[in-house]
Amino acid sequence: MQINHNVSFGSVVAVSGGAKQIKKLNKKLTILTQNNDHVIMKDVTAHYKNAKSSGSLAQAVQNGDSLEIYISGDDVKKVKQQAKNWDTLDGILSHLSGYCNMRNSSYNDIINKIFLA
Repeated sequence: MQINHNVSFGSVVAVSGGAKQIKKLNKKLTILTQNNDHVIMKDVTAHYKNAKSSGSLAQAVQNGDSLEIYISGDDVKKVKQQAKNWDTLDGILSHLSGYCNMRNSSYNDIINKIFLA
């Protein structure tokens, strides 16, 4: 699978799963994007560790999963330039466009969601 270098859209997708699964996904994404600026990977597990939320992301972390967010396309520029509402973790999370649980999704499905969400 090759990622088009002219990505013109953006997304923020959360992915939960075991630490080894997340590490493997990160490695696949690094290879696919050839270490360029098409995706930012951020571990947000600690952000949800003691959250008083009952949402899917908090529940995944409270059940022992790791949680990573993937920022792609034009949204990478917004984060790097610290655009309004993109300069804090909460701001970035407010732009969440999708969520995948690695226990229910294949690597290819998750990668497609990150780049096509």
